[in-house]
Amino acid sequence: MNVKLKNITFKPNEKVVIKNADINIQFGITTFLGQNGSGKTTLMKLISKIIEPSSGEIYIDSKNIKNINRNELSKKIAYVSQDRENLQGFTIYEYVEMGRFPYQNFLGINDSDSKRIIENSLKTVNLINRKTELVNNLSGGEMQILRIARALVQDVDLILFDEPTSNLDIKNTIVVKDLIFNLNKSGKKIIISTHDINFAKILSDYIFMIKSGEIIYEGIVKNVLTKKNIIDCYELNNFDDFGITAS
Repeated sequence: MNVKLKNITFKPNEKVVIKNADINIQFGITTFLGQNGSGKTTLMKLISKIIEPSSGEIYIDSKNIKNINRNELSKKIAYVSQDRENLQGFTIYEYVEMGRFPYQNFLGINDSDSKRIIENSLKTVNLINRKTELVNNLSGGEMQILRIARALVQDVDLILFDEPTSNLDIKNTIVVKDLIFNLNKSGKKIIISTHDINFAKILSDYIFMIKSGEIIYEGIVKNVLTKKNIIDCYELNNFDDFGITAS
């Protein structure tokens, strides 16, 4: 799958959030890296068609996203958000089942493969034995892992992860990292947004560094994660105090 953003600007209420972004996603794991508020999440929402650009064009496999309806797009792209959801009363199984919505018929009935796909997804994230538990009893880390399970059942070629390790402990950060790595290894294309430089360095094939809504650097990890670029992107005065490893 190819994703291309051509001269994208997003400026709600005349405030420029993304400015003239040209992005071509052609690597296995691509990362949008930058400070909080730099525009990373906005780019993810633009690619997912949650919001629309003020100007410019977005193409998915050479097709303008404007001409792709929501149901069709949900069979191509899954978006693992960091947004909180009201899930009172839903079981783990029911939550993951929501990811099969694009495949339901006009009566809202899942296709014949759905049960197998849902259970395989829950096995992948080691939650199959807890499928009848309520979602609201899960920890933050477990909830993030469950979001990944829901994305898996959409059976898409591209998965977007918005700050996938935000507020996670070390154990769950490693679990999420391994899940993302294995998804890519299985053939999924991945886009990650994160402020975590070390996390990006471990996983990424290609990085776009973003500052104040603009792409300021891009390239493979060893070329883009230099001390100079990191200091610029994160506006650091003393690089060595932050425990960051440059390439």
